[in-house]
Amino acid sequence: MYKVLLIDDEPIIREGMKHVISWEDYGFTISGDGENARDGLQLIDATKPDLIFVDIRMPGTSGMEFIKQAKQAGCDAKFVILSGYSSFNYARESIKLGIHSYLLKPIDEQELIEILVEIRAVIADERKVSSQLTAYHDLSEEEAWKALIEGRIEHENNFPNIGRYQGPFQIACFSFNRSKDGLALKQQLATTDYAFKKLIIKDSMMYLFFNKQLEQEIEGEINQLFHVCKRQFNSKLSVYLSAQYQTLLQTPAAVRQIKDLQDRSYSFSTDQLFKYPLKAKETVPAFDGELIGAKMIQALEFKDYQALEQQATLIIEYFQGCALEKARVQAEMIEFVLSILQRIKKQYPELDLPNKNEWLAIIYHSNNLEALINRLLKEWWTVTKQIEGFVVTPENNIGKITMYIDQYYYQELSLKRLADLFNYNSSYLGKKFKKHTGEYFHVYLERIRIEKAKQILSDKPYKVYKVSELVGYSNMDYFYKKFKKYVGMSPKEYQKKAQEQHT
Repeated sequence: MYKVLLIDDEPIIREGMKHVISWEDYGFTISGDGENARDGLQLIDATKPDLIFVDIRMPGTSGMEFIKQAKQAGCDAKFVILSGYSSFNYARESIKLGIHSYLLKPIDEQELIEILVEIRAVIADERKVSSQLTAYHDLSEEEAWKALIEGRIEHENNFPNIGRYQGPFQIACFSFNRSKDGLALKQQLATTDYAFKKLIIKDSMMYLFFNKQLEQEIEGEINQLFHVCKRQFNSKLSVYLSAQYQTLLQTPAAVRQIKDLQDRSYSFSTDQLFKYPLKAKETVPAFDGELIGAKMIQALEFKDYQALEQQATLIIEYFQGCALEKARVQAEMIEFVLSILQRIKKQYPELDLPNKNEWLAIIYHSNNLEALINRLLKEWWTVTKQIEGFVVTPENNIGKITMYIDQYYYQELSLKRLADLFNYNSSYLGKKFKKHTGEYFHVYLERIRIEKAKQILSDKPYKVYKVSELVGYSNMDYFYKKFKKYVGMSPKEYQKKAQEQHT
């Protein structure tokens, strides 16, 4: 219960206030009453009240003067002025003295209750803060550092055991997959001489506080510890380094930088150092999800895992270049994965695929983007076992076949192999191919190969035999003959001319 004093020169007012409400119902008890300022000051010493009701006009010392004297004597109670009439000047003076409320006589029961409820909340909050501040002075050094990390210390005077440290500071944070590895490392480092000033374990994070160290020295020590962790614990971990800051009060901001790095590092693999700020690259290739998705489905149809991985690499490079937060990456990957799922279902309605919720679980339960992509590739690759040949329709049949030739021109392609892949009779496919493209299969293939050869000769300083192999000709003389027939000059002459034009 909070203790209350009643100071008023009218006994009937004091008695009336004692019984106007049930004080205990609101967390208060009357600890004493007096008729003048002298009584009030004596009662303050004797009872240490939390709340004092005082008449504004009393014989001798006024209520205002009494409050001044009480405060000068160290009284931290809340004061409520009692007055028989309203006065703006009194109200203004009350504000100057830090008086909580101004209550008119006769006392209104409901108004008094509202004031008590309000004051009780204020006193409770102040005592909670006071209790916390008092507790900080009893903290051990390690507890004080933990309080800093958690943002529980808000004033420089609350650094009982660590205030001796002066900036600049930096925080490095090791994030372990297994918290026991961090604890084991802490025990080991306790007997070793390192530059960091303090090591704190919180959850699966190990915070290292560096004081007045060059960033180059800090990174050198981090790399050292990194190798120790890998050698002894074989644990996957990431390390985050805040920007430099000057005062201990800025520590919570540095911890927020660590959390931002941890969030944005989702697109990167573990086992590396991330320094704040982790910014996006100046130029990032656009993420054409529709095109990448189409190529991935094509790779599944053609059972080409290497092509599937190439598209996955583009996805990872895009998100790493953007350095997006984890939630943003997950949101974009959800949209991308569900679009692929929709397209596969449309082309292959008979396939047995994971449902939407299963795909979402894969995305949300992956530790990082690399792990997510690997899991997706595994799931997508199982789809190839269910695809027998390719879905061809009157609208896309030859288009899919020419697409296959354009992508795999360097392989040993034949009309028979394409007929087997696409479930055609080879003779029928040959006629159909000529009708739709205007070229025989072997002519179309040769043209594609020569065009690819021209592109390589223009871009790369490769020998002719190397170019011949890259476009699917094992016999260099045959390649030479075909190239000259289509282009009107030898491969070497074409390469020389292209280089001269480039120069």
